[in-house]
Amino acid sequence: MTTFAKYDADGRVQFHGDVPESMLSLQGDRVFVGDIDGRTHYVRDGHKHARPESPAVLAERELTRLPMPCKVIINDKTYPCGEGRATLSFNLPGLYRVRVVAFPFLDAHFEIQA
Repeated sequence: MTTFAKYDADGRVQFHGDVPESMLSLQGDRVFVGDIDGRTHYVRDGHKHARPESPAVLAERELTRLPMPCKVIINDKTYPCGEGRATLSFNLPGLYRVRVVAFPFLDAHFEIQA
């Protein structure tokens, strides 16, 4: 059996599995042969690479060094971000979970008590 993974045009691992070597060519394009965990790695130029840490920084309520393009997710609501920074404001007090998503970077996770 041969371990493989299918990945998209950005290198994001879509799924992985094992097939007999004779069936590997039937998997189509963008196949990485070997073991890979899409949560921590991606494929570029046919090779496995570790996903880098996000450069995003949270100070007070200001997100800076945002990779572009990215999405800022606050308590499961997604906001597209077209700039390298974002000022966060909240209408109600409480704990807010903030996540910055910008593949291939690992997601950045923050919490804000408002």
